[in-house]
Amino acid sequence: MSNAVVLQPIDSIDTSNKLLFDRDAFAARLNESGTGDMSTALPLFRSALNDAQQLLNQRYRANAPIADLITGRAWLIDQLLGFAWQLFSWNEPENISLLAVGGYGRGELHPHSDIDLLLLTITDDISPWETSIAAFFAFLWDMNLEPGQSVRSIEQCRQEALKDITVATALMESRTVTGPASL
Repeated sequence: MSNAVVLQPIDSIDTSNKLLFDRDAFAARLNESGTGDMSTALPLFRSALNDAQQLLNQRYRANAPIADLITGRAWLIDQLLGFAWQLFSWNEPENISLLAVGGYGRGELHPHSDIDLLLLTITDDISPWETSIAAFFAFLWDMNLEPGQSVRSIEQCRQEALKDITVATALMESRTVTGPASL
């Protein structure tokens, strides 16, 4: 597994977030565990999420600024999603991206919030990714995340946004977590 997860930055990241999640240490543990088996990778993800949540709770009790806590949580989830994305086989990876939408797309994630995600594809035909999409979202649920998920093509996003202002608003507050930002 490569440590080259490409994530779009959240602008207001506090430098203390390395304490939340050490990317290099996590990548090393993931490589040591053998990433081909989801049952060995899953406990690492759960542990990283739990440890970071405990640290965020400690910071909250110590009266850390709320803005730092909600952007720190979004940053943490970005990291975990980027690593989780790499566990799956994405045919035609240049034609699919994982986007954060809504409040999470703004880089804000409150405790117990669902994680609004959009798998954005270049075409309406998702057959090249169907198996990976199902496995990816199942893995997120197994990891104890609560993704709010949609899978849409660029054209489907346009059509839905024209019909529903809440979809348009969520898309306006979107950002690429991993995959080609050009989508």
